[in-house]
Amino acid sequence: MNRGIDIENAFKFEDVIFVDVRSPLEYEEDRIINSINIPILDDKERKIVGTIYKKQGKEFAIEKGLEFVSKKIKNLYIQFNDLSKSYKNIVVYCSRGGMRSGSVVNFLLNLGISVYQLKGGYKSYRNYVINFLENIDKNYRFIVLHGLTGVGKTDAIRYLNEKGLRGLDLESLARNCGSVFGHVCFNDNPPSQKLFESLIFDYIRNSNSKYIFIESESKRIGSVLIPNSVYDTMIKDGYHVLFESDIEFRVKRLVDQYINLNCKNDIVILECLEKLRKRLGNEKIDYLIEQLNLKEYAIIAKELIINYYDPLYKYSINKFNYNDIISCDDFEKAMAKLIKIYQRLKEGS
Repeated sequence: MNRGIDIENAFKFEDVIFVDVRSPLEYEEDRIINSINIPILDDKERKIVGTIYKKQGKEFAIEKGLEFVSKKIKNLYIQFNDLSKSYKNIVVYCSRGGMRSGSVVNFLLNLGISVYQLKGGYKSYRNYVINFLENIDKNYRFIVLHGLTGVGKTDAIRYLNEKGLRGLDLESLARNCGSVFGHVCFNDNPPSQKLFESLIFDYIRNSNSKYIFIESESKRIGSVLIPNSVYDTMIKDGYHVLFESDIEFRVKRLVDQYINLNCKNDIVILECLEKLRKRLGNEKIDYLIEQLNLKEYAIIAKELIINYYDPLYKYSINKFNYNDIISCDDFEKAMAKLIKIYQRLKEGS
């Protein structure tokens, strides 16, 4: 009675919801993007069942698991019945496509709710993600935006997305803007490495073009790493565009990014400045803290550009041979040039 489906065919469904029946901690670490979590065992229950399995064996563990699940049968039915009214296809998965998802699927099928079990579970999905990313160079090409801090690379990615083009915002996915100040504008926790890779996979998989704009990054962004295959495709096979901008425009962008866009946090900025004492010296940091107390954010931004950001990143900027160089002092004109580059590449492919 069990209906199994592999991950590739499951992704072909148009009207589909993926339901993860693993524990909340498993779901938090990584998941199919846009899936929902309906755990049949919570974190504590899963730990108890796992301990019994190790100490007493599979049979006793199953009995304990059934004891926990039996109390949730009614809610499981209600939740899945509601989903069946909104989605044509429901795909249920657990860790490896075993007992957790299988028991839920068989239970629901017996009650007349049409569902599928994902063959191989999360593990098969994870292998699919890894394989997809490892072969990224065969199907996609990145238009890589370079430039010193504040030239408008992130703004460009977001603008292009608004215009219907594909711009992969790695910093947003990583919840970190890079450098010592990288976490200032993000209030939520960064993703795990696996979830970061899933987010990249999901964005690229849903792209309607082989050309994807991406901001040049170091391999590490905060607590996560850009997958080797993606990074290599960016560096070796990318179409490289250098953004340039006057320092006053760069200062304004930094203040907008870190202060004006609802992410003002003087305490966090102070903590970041303190981390730079060894690099910039006590006198400079004490001066910047004085400016912070006076709310002189533009002065702080300019000092950091001159004394921290530019010396830090100039080497990486100078090591590339650029296909195009664009001034971003006039942002609209710069974006028009960037779109022309995209159209030229698309027409020539």
